[in-house]
Amino acid sequence: MCNPRRVEITATRQVEEAWAREVERVAEHALSVTGEARVRHALDASVAVPALDALERALEAGLDGWAAVEGGYRFDVDGGAVTYRPDDGVLEIVAYASDEVRGWGRARAQLTGEVSAALAHRGESLYYDDGYGGSTEEVARREAEAEAEHGIDALVAGEIERAAEAAEAAAAADLDDRARQAARADVERRAAARERELASEASERLRAVGVRARQAFHRALAIAYRDALLALARARGAEEIRCNDSGDVLEIEFTLPD
Repeated sequence: MCNPRRVEITATRQVEEAWAREVERVAEHALSVTGEARVRHALDASVAVPALDALERALEAGLDGWAAVEGGYRFDVDGGAVTYRPDDGVLEIVAYASDEVRGWGRARAQLTGEVSAALAHRGESLYYDDGYGGSTEEVARREAEAEAEHGIDALVAGEIERAAEAAEAAAAADLDDRARQAARADVERRAAARERELASEASERLRAVGVRARQAFHRALAIAYRDALLALARARGAEEIRCNDSGDVLEIEFTLPD
């Protein structure tokens, strides 16, 4: 066996190769959906005007849990809320049912293009003059040629991959936008159906919510009565004023002067 000899072969190829790639984008969109059921009561026929005036003063001064909102005062209860509007003396009770709805959208595109380039790659192999181990010059030349051709094939694949990636990047914004639009359309369809279901659920909850809402309102009304009666008693010089507010029962005692 003698020193090995090297065979180097450079292959060149003018490439004109078309390519195609199908790309897809997927988007998801979520919406919070609420169904409502409400009932309104006019209080002027059931609650005296002085009591409603006292209630408004108490609400203006601030009652625990009540918040000023446009046109009135609101108290949140489990599953809903109660709103009192002093201007028209209306008590409104609302029951809510909420959920999150998700929609999905897809956008596809068939991208095509062509790679046109002159490519070259060098292949090499070793052989021995005495053909040791079967490594003759002829075998080495075939190996070098094969390596050069495989190298060009890899270059072609790389060129196609780069071209396809560039085309996909250029189309990405449009695909993403189309996928998002499809997702929004899908979630809006789902939300419309779910909102009708939630409105039905809220209607079923309205009775229980109404009980909690009226308890909150009657508590506020009781506080207004208490403050109004105590103010009246003090204005008339009442003595030995005692007030016991247990939350469920309100007791006020006082002695008026002779």
